[in-house]
Amino acid sequence: MGLLAVAAGCGGSAPLDGRVRIAGSTTLLPMVSAVSAQFAADAPTVELDVRMTGSSDGAVLFCDGLVPLTGSSRPLNERELANCAASGVRFVRLLVARDAVALVAGPDVPATVACLTQEQIYALMGPESATVVTWREASTVIAGSGAELPDTALTVIGPGGASGTRQSLIDLAIAPLAKERGATSTLRADYLAEPAEQLIRSSALSRPGSLAFAGLATVKSWAGGLRLLEVDFGEGCQPPTSAAIDAGAYPLSRELYVYVNLAAVAANPTENAFVDALVSNAGLATAGAVGGVALTEQEGDEVRAQWQSARSTGKGDTA
Repeated sequence: MGLLAVAAGCGGSAPLDGRVRIAGSTTLLPMVSAVSAQFAADAPTVELDVRMTGSSDGAVLFCDGLVPLTGSSRPLNERELANCAASGVRFVRLLVARDAVALVAGPDVPATVACLTQEQIYALMGPESATVVTWREASTVIAGSGAELPDTALTVIGPGGASGTRQSLIDLAIAPLAKERGATSTLRADYLAEPAEQLIRSSALSRPGSLAFAGLATVKSWAGGLRLLEVDFGEGCQPPTSAAIDAGAYPLSRELYVYVNLAAVAANPTENAFVDALVSNAGLATAGAVGGVALTEQEGDEVRAQWQSARSTGKGDTA
Protein backbone atom coordinates (compact mmCIF):
# COMPACT_ATOMS: atom_id res chain seq x y z
CA MET A 1 0.00 0.00 0.00
CA GLY A 2 2.78 2.41 0.89
CA LEU A 3 5.48 1.33 -1.60
CA LEU A 4 5.26 1.60 -5.36
CA ALA A 5 8.39 0.75 -7.33
CA VAL A 6 8.17 1.09 -11.11
CA ALA A 7 10.46 2.04 -13.92
CA ALA A 8 9.90 5.66 -14.84
CA GLY A 9 11.19 8.52 -16.87
CA CYS A 10 10.21 11.69 -18.65
CA GLY A 11 10.48 12.74 -22.25
CA GLY A 12 12.95 15.40 -23.28
CA SER A 13 16.12 16.00 -25.25
CA ALA A 14 18.00 13.33 -23.33
CA PRO A 15 16.79 10.19 -21.58
CA LEU A 16 16.52 10.30 -17.81
CA ASP A 17 17.81 7.63 -15.48
CA GLY A 18 18.41 7.27 -11.76
CA ARG A 19 15.76 7.34 -9.05
CA VAL A 20 12.92 9.53 -7.82
CA ARG A 21 12.00 9.30 -4.14
CA ILE A 22 8.82 10.74 -2.64
CA ALA A 23 7.06 10.00 0.65
CA GLY A 24 4.17 11.41 2.64
CA SER A 25 0.41 11.61 2.77
CA THR A 26 -1.78 8.69 1.75
CA THR A 27 -4.32 11.31 0.64
CA LEU A 28 -1.92 12.30 -2.12
CA LEU A 29 -1.30 8.70 -3.20
CA PRO A 30 -3.98 8.70 -5.98
CA MET A 31 -2.62 11.90 -7.50
CA VAL A 32 1.04 10.94 -7.15
CA SER A 33 0.32 7.48 -8.57
CA ALA A 34 -1.43 9.00 -11.59
CA VAL A 35 1.47 11.37 -12.29
CA SER A 36 3.91 8.51 -11.73
CA ALA A 37 2.12 6.33 -14.28
CA GLN A 38 2.51 8.98 -16.97
CA PHE A 39 6.09 9.63 -15.90
CA ALA A 40 6.77 5.90 -16.26
CA ALA A 41 5.19 5.78 -19.70
CA ASP A 42 7.45 8.53 -21.04
CA ALA A 43 10.76 6.71 -20.47
CA PRO A 44 11.11 3.41 -18.63
CA THR A 45 14.65 3.79 -17.28
CA VAL A 46 14.07 5.52 -13.95
CA GLU A 47 13.21 3.80 -10.69
CA LEU A 48 10.32 5.57 -8.99
CA ASP A 49 10.10 4.95 -5.25
CA VAL A 50 6.84 6.23 -3.72
CA ARG A 51 6.31 5.69 0.00
CA MET A 52 3.01 7.25 1.04
CA THR A 53 2.34 6.23 4.64
CA GLY A 54 1.26 9.52 6.22
CA SER A 55 2.07 13.22 6.35
CA SER A 56 3.98 12.89 9.63
CA ASP A 57 6.04 9.93 8.43
CA GLY A 58 6.90 11.81 5.25
CA ALA A 59 7.88 14.93 7.17
CA VAL A 60 10.33 12.95 9.32
CA LEU A 61 12.02 11.42 6.28
CA PHE A 62 12.05 14.76 4.46
CA CYS A 63 13.47 16.83 7.30
CA ASP A 64 16.09 14.17 8.01
CA GLY A 65 17.21 14.48 4.39
CA LEU A 66 16.26 10.88 3.54
CA VAL A 67 13.79 11.78 0.78
CA PRO A 68 13.87 14.92 -1.39
CA LEU A 69 10.10 15.15 -1.88
CA THR A 70 7.20 14.72 0.51
CA GLY A 71 3.46 15.14 0.09
CA SER A 72 1.46 16.54 2.98
CA SER A 73 -2.23 17.11 3.62
CA ARG A 74 -1.33 19.81 6.14
CA PRO A 75 1.43 22.41 6.58
CA LEU A 76 4.52 21.20 8.40
CA ASN A 77 4.24 21.99 12.11
CA GLU A 78 6.73 23.97 14.19
CA ARG A 79 8.58 20.88 15.39
CA GLU A 80 8.99 19.58 11.83
CA LEU A 81 10.13 22.98 10.56
CA ALA A 82 12.71 23.08 13.36
CA ASN A 83 13.93 19.62 12.34
CA CYS A 84 14.29 20.73 8.72
CA ALA A 85 16.24 23.81 9.83
CA ALA A 86 18.52 21.74 12.07
CA SER A 87 19.26 19.39 9.16
CA GLY A 88 19.90 22.25 6.75
CA VAL A 89 17.02 21.26 4.47
CA ARG A 90 16.05 24.26 2.32
CA PHE A 91 12.68 23.71 0.72
CA VAL A 92 9.80 25.15 -1.22
CA ARG A 93 6.20 24.23 -0.43
CA LEU A 94 4.07 23.83 -3.55
CA LEU A 95 0.27 23.78 -3.48
CA VAL A 96 -0.78 20.93 -5.79
CA ALA A 97 -4.49 20.36 -5.04
CA ARG A 98 -7.37 20.88 -2.64
CA ASP A 99 -9.17 18.18 -0.76
CA ALA A 100 -11.40 17.78 2.27
CA VAL A 101 -11.93 15.53 5.24
CA ALA A 102 -15.01 13.50 4.39
CA LEU A 103 -17.27 11.86 6.98
CA VAL A 104 -19.14 8.67 6.12
CA ALA A 105 -21.76 6.58 7.91
CA GLY A 106 -21.88 2.79 7.92
CA PRO A 107 -24.62 0.76 6.21
CA ASP A 108 -26.58 0.16 9.43
CA VAL A 109 -26.73 3.85 10.39
CA PRO A 110 -30.25 5.16 9.59
CA ALA A 111 -30.56 7.40 6.55
CA THR A 112 -31.93 10.14 8.83
CA VAL A 113 -28.29 10.80 9.71
CA ALA A 114 -27.39 12.93 6.72
CA CYS A 115 -25.67 15.97 8.23
CA LEU A 116 -23.62 16.47 11.40
CA THR A 117 -23.06 19.74 13.20
CA GLN A 118 -19.67 20.67 14.63
CA GLU A 119 -21.07 20.04 18.12
CA GLN A 120 -22.20 16.54 17.11
CA ILE A 121 -18.82 15.74 15.56
CA TYR A 122 -17.11 16.84 18.77
CA ALA A 123 -19.51 14.94 21.01
CA LEU A 124 -19.18 11.72 18.99
CA MET A 125 -15.48 11.84 18.14
CA GLY A 126 -13.75 14.29 20.46
CA PRO A 127 -11.78 14.00 23.71
CA GLU A 128 -14.86 13.94 25.97
CA SER A 129 -16.64 11.13 24.11
CA ALA A 130 -14.96 8.10 25.70
CA THR A 131 -18.22 7.00 27.38
CA VAL A 132 -20.38 7.69 24.32
CA VAL A 133 -21.24 4.24 22.96
CA THR A 134 -24.32 5.13 20.89
CA TRP A 135 -24.94 8.03 18.53
CA ARG A 136 -27.72 9.41 20.74
CA GLU A 137 -25.42 9.55 23.77
CA ALA A 138 -23.73 12.55 22.16
CA SER A 139 -26.12 14.49 24.39
CA THR A 140 -24.14 13.39 27.45
CA VAL A 141 -21.24 15.52 26.17
CA ILE A 142 -23.11 18.49 24.69
CA ALA A 143 -26.71 18.81 25.80
CA GLY A 144 -29.18 18.12 23.01
CA SER A 145 -26.59 17.18 20.41
CA GLY A 146 -27.79 13.58 20.26
CA ALA A 147 -31.53 14.28 20.38
CA GLU A 148 -32.04 13.65 16.66
CA LEU A 149 -29.42 10.92 16.37
CA PRO A 150 -30.28 7.21 16.45
CA ASP A 151 -29.97 4.97 19.49
CA THR A 152 -27.49 2.88 17.50
CA ALA A 153 -24.10 1.53 18.49
CA LEU A 154 -21.21 3.85 17.58
CA THR A 155 -17.80 2.91 16.18
CA VAL A 156 -15.44 5.74 15.20
CA ILE A 157 -12.87 4.84 12.54
CA GLY A 158 -10.15 6.84 10.81
CA PRO A 159 -6.48 6.98 9.86
CA GLY A 160 -3.63 6.65 12.34
CA GLY A 161 -1.56 9.19 14.20
CA ALA A 162 0.82 9.87 11.29
CA SER A 163 -2.05 11.02 9.11
CA GLY A 164 -2.50 14.63 8.07
CA THR A 165 -6.18 13.85 7.52
CA ARG A 166 -6.55 12.99 11.19
CA GLN A 167 -4.78 16.19 12.21
CA SER A 168 -6.93 18.23 9.82
CA LEU A 169 -10.11 16.89 11.41
CA ILE A 170 -8.76 17.76 14.85
CA ASP A 171 -7.67 21.26 13.80
CA LEU A 172 -10.84 22.13 11.91
CA ALA A 173 -13.60 20.42 13.91
CA ILE A 174 -12.32 19.40 17.35
CA ALA A 175 -9.79 22.01 18.48
CA PRO A 176 -12.07 25.09 18.48
CA LEU A 177 -14.62 23.45 20.79
CA ALA A 178 -11.95 21.72 22.89
CA LYS A 179 -10.36 25.10 23.58
CA GLU A 180 -13.72 26.57 24.64
CA ARG A 181 -14.36 23.62 26.94
CA GLY A 182 -10.86 23.37 28.43
CA ALA A 183 -10.25 19.94 26.90
CA THR A 184 -7.31 18.47 25.00
CA SER A 185 -7.48 18.80 21.23
CA THR A 186 -7.53 15.16 20.26
CA LEU A 187 -9.83 12.37 19.15
CA ARG A 188 -11.41 9.88 21.54
CA ALA A 189 -8.81 7.45 22.82
CA ASP A 190 -10.69 4.33 21.70
CA TYR A 191 -11.23 5.27 18.08
CA LEU A 192 -10.17 2.61 15.58
CA ALA A 193 -7.07 3.88 13.76
CA GLU A 194 -6.19 2.18 10.49
CA PRO A 195 -2.59 2.42 9.20
CA ALA A 196 -3.74 3.66 5.77
CA GLU A 197 -6.86 5.47 4.57
CA GLN A 198 -7.44 2.83 1.91
CA LEU A 199 -8.18 0.27 4.70
CA ILE A 200 -10.90 2.33 6.38
CA ARG A 201 -13.74 1.30 4.07
CA SER A 202 -13.58 -2.41 4.94
CA SER A 203 -13.45 -1.60 8.65
CA ALA A 204 -16.45 0.71 8.41
CA LEU A 205 -18.47 -1.87 6.48
CA SER A 206 -17.85 -4.61 9.04
CA ARG A 207 -18.42 -2.75 12.31
CA PRO A 208 -21.71 -1.60 13.89
CA GLY A 209 -22.74 2.04 13.70
CA SER A 210 -19.61 3.19 11.92
CA LEU A 211 -18.74 6.87 11.75
CA ALA A 212 -15.58 7.02 9.65
CA PHE A 213 -13.47 9.71 8.03
CA ALA A 214 -10.83 9.92 5.31
CA GLY A 215 -9.66 12.27 2.60
CA LEU A 216 -12.30 13.04 -0.01
CA ALA A 217 -10.22 11.68 -2.89
CA THR A 218 -9.89 8.38 -1.02
CA VAL A 219 -13.60 8.21 -0.19
CA LYS A 220 -14.54 8.83 -3.83
CA SER A 221 -12.51 5.76 -4.80
CA TRP A 222 -14.55 3.49 -2.53
CA ALA A 223 -17.08 1.28 -4.28
CA GLY A 224 -20.28 2.00 -2.36
CA GLY A 225 -21.66 0.67 0.91
CA LEU A 226 -21.04 3.85 2.92
CA ARG A 227 -22.94 7.15 2.90
CA LEU A 228 -21.18 10.48 2.55
CA LEU A 229 -22.34 12.97 5.20
CA GLU A 230 -22.76 16.72 5.00
CA VAL A 231 -21.53 18.97 7.80
CA ASP A 232 -22.93 22.14 9.36
CA PHE A 233 -20.66 24.59 11.18
CA GLY A 234 -23.35 27.22 11.53
CA GLU A 235 -23.93 28.10 7.88
CA GLY A 236 -26.22 25.20 7.02
CA CYS A 237 -25.44 21.68 5.81
CA GLN A 238 -22.68 21.61 3.21
CA PRO A 239 -21.65 18.64 1.04
CA PRO A 240 -17.98 17.95 0.27
CA THR A 241 -18.32 18.80 -3.42
CA SER A 242 -15.75 20.47 -5.64
CA ALA A 243 -17.96 23.56 -5.91
CA ALA A 244 -18.37 23.86 -2.13
CA ILE A 245 -14.64 23.34 -1.54
CA ASP A 246 -13.67 25.91 -4.19
CA ALA A 247 -16.12 28.40 -2.69
CA GLY A 248 -14.80 27.82 0.83
CA ALA A 249 -18.27 26.70 1.95
CA TYR A 250 -17.35 23.19 3.10
CA PRO A 251 -15.77 23.70 6.54
CA LEU A 252 -13.53 20.61 6.48
CA SER A 253 -11.65 21.67 3.35
CA ARG A 254 -7.84 21.67 3.27
CA GLU A 255 -4.94 22.20 0.89
CA LEU A 256 -2.50 19.54 -0.30
CA TYR A 257 1.19 20.29 -0.68
CA VAL A 258 4.40 18.83 -2.01
CA TYR A 259 7.58 19.95 -0.23
CA VAL A 260 10.75 19.97 -2.34
CA ASN A 261 14.29 19.80 -0.94
CA LEU A 262 15.88 22.33 -3.29
CA ALA A 263 19.51 21.26 -2.97
CA ALA A 264 18.73 17.56 -3.34
CA VAL A 265 16.48 18.02 -6.37
CA ALA A 266 18.93 20.43 -8.01
CA ALA A 267 21.51 17.63 -7.90
CA ASN A 268 19.13 15.09 -9.46
CA PRO A 269 17.82 15.95 -12.97
CA THR A 270 15.32 13.11 -12.80
CA GLU A 271 13.73 14.34 -9.58
CA ASN A 272 13.76 17.85 -11.02
CA ALA A 273 11.85 16.54 -14.05
CA PHE A 274 9.36 14.76 -11.78
CA VAL A 275 8.53 18.02 -10.01
CA ASP A 276 8.08 19.63 -13.45
CA ALA A 277 5.66 16.84 -14.36
CA LEU A 278 3.79 17.16 -11.08
CA VAL A 279 3.15 20.91 -11.44
CA SER A 280 2.51 20.84 -15.19
CA ASN A 281 -1.01 21.51 -16.44
CA ALA A 282 -1.52 17.78 -16.94
CA GLY A 283 -0.01 16.90 -13.58
CA LEU A 284 -2.13 19.30 -11.57
CA ALA A 285 -5.24 18.25 -13.50
CA THR A 286 -4.88 14.69 -12.22
CA ALA A 287 -6.10 15.84 -8.80
CA GLY A 288 -9.60 16.31 -10.18
CA ALA A 289 -9.43 13.09 -12.17
CA VAL A 290 -8.74 11.00 -9.06
CA GLY A 291 -11.37 12.58 -6.81
CA GLY A 292 -9.68 15.65 -5.40
CA VAL A 293 -10.16 19.27 -6.42
CA ALA A 294 -7.77 20.56 -9.07
CA LEU A 295 -6.30 24.05 -8.91
CA THR A 296 -7.56 26.73 -11.25
CA GLU A 297 -5.52 27.62 -14.32
CA GLN A 298 -4.34 30.83 -12.67
CA GLU A 299 -3.33 28.98 -9.51
CA GLY A 300 -1.40 26.48 -11.61
CA ASP A 301 0.49 29.31 -13.31
CA GLU A 302 1.32 30.76 -9.89
CA VAL A 303 2.60 27.41 -8.59
CA ARG A 304 4.83 26.94 -11.64
CA ALA A 305 6.20 30.46 -11.25
CA GLN A 306 6.89 29.75 -7.57
CA TRP A 307 8.72 26.54 -8.50
CA GLN A 308 10.80 28.24 -11.21
CA SER A 309 11.78 31.04 -8.83
CA ALA A 310 12.74 28.66 -6.04
CA ARG A 311 14.72 26.48 -8.43
CA SER A 312 16.67 29.41 -9.89
CA THR A 313 17.44 31.12 -6.58
CA GLY A 314 17.76 28.05 -4.36
CA LYS A 315 15.94 29.90 -1.58
CA GLY A 316 12.34 28.76 -1.66
CA ASP A 317 10.57 29.16 1.67
CA THR A 318 13.81 29.10 3.69
CA ALA A 319 16.90 31.26 3.36
